Amino acid sequence: MDKTPDEYRSRHYPIQEDMRAQRVEWVLQRSGNWLLYVIVVIALLGGFSDGWLSETSKANAQGTLTVEYQRFLRSESDEPFTLRIKGEPDKPVTVRLAGDFMDKFVIQTLRPQPLVTHSSTHEISLTFPATKTGEHAVWLMTQPQTAGLFTSQIALEGADAVTLKQWVYP
Repeated sequence: MDKTPDEYRSRHYPIQEDMRAQRVEWVLQRSGNWLLYVIVVIALLGGFSDGWLSETSKANAQGTLTVEYQRFLRSESDEPFTLRIKGEPDKPVTVRLAGDFMDKFVIQTLRPQPLVTHSSTHEISLTFPATKTGEHAVWLMTQPQTAGLFTSQIALEGADAVTLKQWVYP
């Protein structure tokens, strides 16, 4: 004798039902609900933009340049970068931005303004005035112009570059 409760059996009257297909649909519905919950949690943690999963910083081997940035960006939205520089006291510092940074981003604001700016095909060099301690902070507000995986290099003159890998959502 079948021990399946009556409400889980396929019927032919008053309408024809296929309970096996119905159970598959219920499983897919529950799975879809869990998938949506996971997406919301990832979004809240910063997996699609600003947040704990996205915020990071990276320094060069010498420790003279630290870049604070977001791993995950949105195309055509304002995205901040902070450069923390430890240069020599009473000497100007030159920062070079290259790679996808110059080809796929638009610099909206740059604070403080550099003394000298020099650009070439795929890079820009910014020279900032000397400070008594040699420490500088540079704030850039940028805007990625397309979606995809970007690789950029930011370097101090005479030091190793910091390579950034960022994912830009459409």
